[in-house]
Amino acid sequence: MVVTLKDVAQAANLSVASVSRILTNRGRYSETTAKRVREIAREMGYFKNQSAADLASKKSRAVGVVVPLIHTNFADEIIKGLYEATVASGYELLITYLDDNEAHQTQVFNTLLTRQVGAVFLLSLDIPAWMMAQLTTQSIPIISLTTILNEHISAVTSNEFIMMDTLVDHLVSKGHTNIALIGDTKLTTNISSVRRRNFIESMKQHQLTTENAFFYGNDHSYETGYQSVTEGYDINALPFTAAIATADLVGVGIVNAMNDANKSIPNSLSVVTIDGLQLTEMSRPQLTTIQQNFAEIGRIAMNLFIENSIDQQQQIIYVPTKLIERDSVLDIK
Repeated sequence: MVVTLKDVAQAANLSVASVSRILTNRGRYSETTAKRVREIAREMGYFKNQSAADLASKKSRAVGVVVPLIHTNFADEIIKGLYEATVASGYELLITYLDDNEAHQTQVFNTLLTRQVGAVFLLSLDIPAWMMAQLTTQSIPIISLTTILNEHISAVTSNEFIMMDTLVDHLVSKGHTNIALIGDTKLTTNISSVRRRNFIESMKQHQLTTENAFFYGNDHSYETGYQSVTEGYDINALPFTAAIATADLVGVGIVNAMNDANKSIPNSLSVVTIDGLQLTEMSRPQLTTIQQNFAEIGRIAMNLFIENSIDQQQQIIYVPTKLIERDSVLDIK
């Protein structure tokens, strides 16, 4: 049987209102009384009905976190950052996953509205226009993480152009002029469009033409990295000397494909990645990478909401990134 606030009040010989104020740290009571009430509540197995409390206060203590169904390592790091910022705030994370099935998307949307979430955090997602319109209509704050969706939605992210230009500049400084972009390159998502556009622009700024740029893949998977040099191009006669992987998993796929073909990295191909998670240190050789601070992205985004710093004006906050040079780039100058 569920223990109610009334049960605790009867056991403590106090009014329901008094017990409620003690358990929610409101009002002034002697430490002895407060300690006794908390001990009674704990012994009886009382747990606060947060849904009822939210209904009474007309303010939800839950925030929605919408994650792409396809697993990405960086999502775990962002969620850690979100969680760290919520621990002391009293909020809870409601994590849901989104795929391309419209029925499933509707279910996710209904879950968020049913829980009356205080905000929605989108992790590197292009959500359907109808869902975006509904969330906006409900006046629910929306923050996009790791990508800028449009001119209305606030975002906490890394500067995509700086990341891409840093990698291109690093490779060019080592003598590489024929460079491939491998991973999510087919303009199917917001972030793939941005990275492809930035890659082309950065190559131009380094006086390199489209003849120096090569593309392969339509997702951030290990398989795409592996297949890029085993199916997309002839591994024995690659037209590029360096590859930028759009995610760490892609980079590891490239490295393993080269190793399986007895082609060494970086002597046969230089490889750099975007994200810079632990996977780049576990690879052999260790991968040069542009590292994003995903946990900080999560913390900043949650604190924006907690501090009520989200208004009607779009805010774009860029979290600094850094180039980590390791063993996967050959100087061919």
